[in-house]
Amino acid sequence: MSAEARRRSTVETAIVVFVRLAIIAAIFGELWVTGTIHLPNLLHPTIVGSDPSNYYAAGQRLNVGHALYGPLQAGDLPVPGYPAIFPAPLLSPPLIAVIWRPLAALGDGSITAWWALCIAVVVGAAIGLAVIGDRLTLVGLAIVLALGWPIALAIQVPYRMPGFQSPLSIAALSGNLNGFITGLALVVWWAASRRHSRLAGAAAALATVLKLGPLALGWWLVVRRDWRAVEAFIATTIVLGVVGLVGAGLDANLAFVRFALGAGVAPTPLSIPGMLHTWFHLGSRATESTTVIAIVVGFVVIALTRNQPRLSFLAAILVILYGSPVVLTGNFVILLAALAPWPVSPEPSPQPSLRERMDAIRMSLA
Repeated sequence: MSAEARRRSTVETAIVVFVRLAIIAAIFGELWVTGTIHLPNLLHPTIVGSDPSNYYAAGQRLNVGHALYGPLQAGDLPVPGYPAIFPAPLLSPPLIAVIWRPLAALGDGSITAWWALCIAVVVGAAIGLAVIGDRLTLVGLAIVLALGWPIALAIQVPYRMPGFQSPLSIAALSGNLNGFITGLALVVWWAASRRHSRLAGAAAALATVLKLGPLALGWWLVVRRDWRAVEAFIATTIVLGVVGLVGAGLDANLAFVRFALGAGVAPTPLSIPGMLHTWFHLGSRATESTTVIAIVVGFVVIALTRNQPRLSFLAAILVILYGSPVVLTGNFVILLAALAPWPVSPEPSPQPSLRERMDAIRMSLA
């Protein structure tokens, strides 16, 4: 290598290191802006109305035998927004409340521990990507960190300074499930890159049972024809479904199905119906089916791009993001999962198809 080539390589390395450090500094800067200026209440996870306190309240209701999805009874912790805005005091499937049953018995310390773990997952993932990511990852991180400005424009609020409306810091400090879903989505991609099919399927299933949108990750595994991952996804979903059924009861599960299918949750400005209303002045009747249409289109795109795993995975992430009428600033943290630098091949390692496996089973029983 010539002296000029070595000098150029040294300069390029120094620039990349500078960019990595700048992104890490921006991550902590946005955490500071959110926690001290924009939404200081997020630094107090035990206050009534925080996401961890709502999960805590859901676990408490199950522990004392009260209805998980309302109405609230004497002694239940209040849930701001219910019933005036939200159709139920919990908008997630029952499993999260079941997970919180033992945590709720531990008192407020469990809320703080959950909050701290969410910060660790989100901030750890972002910093990890900044440290090991390739140039595409670094560009993607910069875009995610800069999303606050267009989000502020979309929801028509002032953008006072860099770091406002930060998806990353709001997701981290809120303790919302979005942070953990992001971590699970990253596990799915990492496991697929290492051909740990069963881990990929189990992680996708856990994310799906916690928040239905990640079903798109299961579909991504199907279109890849990664049958070991699909089997793990189905088996884990069944097991976790049984845990949710036993831990929350049949009535709670049926109540979730009823309100999920027709509770009339008001779309947020960042959702597809909300953006169509804001930008094109379409009424609720014209936009009421757009979320379902977006999910269907997203699943088709995942299938059509199956030979380009990163693009197909990005489509799955977008389905998770926009597959609900409730899209908040913190939801956009899920985009981090599409920035993982590890390569994934278009096809998993050769595996027998489901039909071949069934044929083998029949032959063994003959």
